[in-house]
Amino acid sequence: MKKIISVLLALLLLAGLSCTAFAAQDGIQPGDAMPDFTVALCDGTDATLSELLKDHDLVVLNVFATWCGPCKVEFPEMEKTYQAHRDRMVILSVSGDPNDTAAMIAAYKEENGLSFPMGMAGDALDFLDVTAFPTTVFIDRDGKVGFYKVGSFVQEGDFEAKVNTFLSPDYDGTPLASEVASGTLPIILLVGAALAVIAVILLVIGRWCLFRKAGKPGWHSIIPILSMYQEYAISWKGWVGLLSLLCGAGISASYKFLGQTNASALLMLALGLVSFVLHVIESFRLAKAFGKGGGTGILLVLLRNISRFFLGVGKAKYVRED
Repeated sequence: MKKIISVLLALLLLAGLSCTAFAAQDGIQPGDAMPDFTVALCDGTDATLSELLKDHDLVVLNVFATWCGPCKVEFPEMEKTYQAHRDRMVILSVSGDPNDTAAMIAAYKEENGLSFPMGMAGDALDFLDVTAFPTTVFIDRDGKVGFYKVGSFVQEGDFEAKVNTFLSPDYDGTPLASEVASGTLPIILLVGAALAVIAVILLVIGRWCLFRKAGKPGWHSIIPILSMYQEYAISWKGWVGLLSLLCGAGISASYKFLGQTNASALLMLALGLVSFVLHVIESFRLAKAFGKGGGTGILLVLLRNISRFFLGVGKAKYVRED
């Protein structure tokens, strides 16, 4: 048991390191020279960074998407700040979503009462390596990246304060540190990913122990198709497990080949119900096979991965049916 827990903790540590690596920022950094670029605007004209810097001391490049909620939240303050400093700074807001068209952006601009230039990023900004919307880059009068922010400006006055820093006569070209907004969505995604990793690890270890107790090869637990087949073979006939797998595959296939149609929806519903019924029956029979009652069966239905772990590493003894 201690050995199993040690392995589990090691795998969780690796998963945590993977999440940290995933969150690391790549691409251009504050202090780097901003490459010149040209983007298409929604009014049919173009905007080039070097041309904008001829008439402005600051260019704020904002990469957004028309469906992005946090983007919409920060635009009112951006518009207010732009109106107050438009003689010295310009905001260039471009959509990084290839599905956003010029017409969509023009309608979005009018709907939200925005006056600064807006358009499409296209391939011109690939060097930024944008990983989230919105992403905002402050480019100072010397054409260098002065500030890089991933996420929206949620604190009132924060955006204007950053603009005033770069328009101040005391600005000496020293860049500000990059920021990553601490919104709830990234946290939710990371927590969800961590829980998913934990659930998979628990399921593998639990099934390994279950199979060993039932006299089956434990290594089947690391192969999804074989592990499901073996689990059904313990509690029911193996072909029922394959039928359950086919139901799951059928749900995906029906959506892919039939599309969003009534026939597809009905087929998916039918296959889902069959798969669920088979899962419920299998869970109760599995609990019975290891000398457990209906309570464990319910847990196997509701908490599939966790309950299988505790059933496997616990003192449940396999009851062979003749």
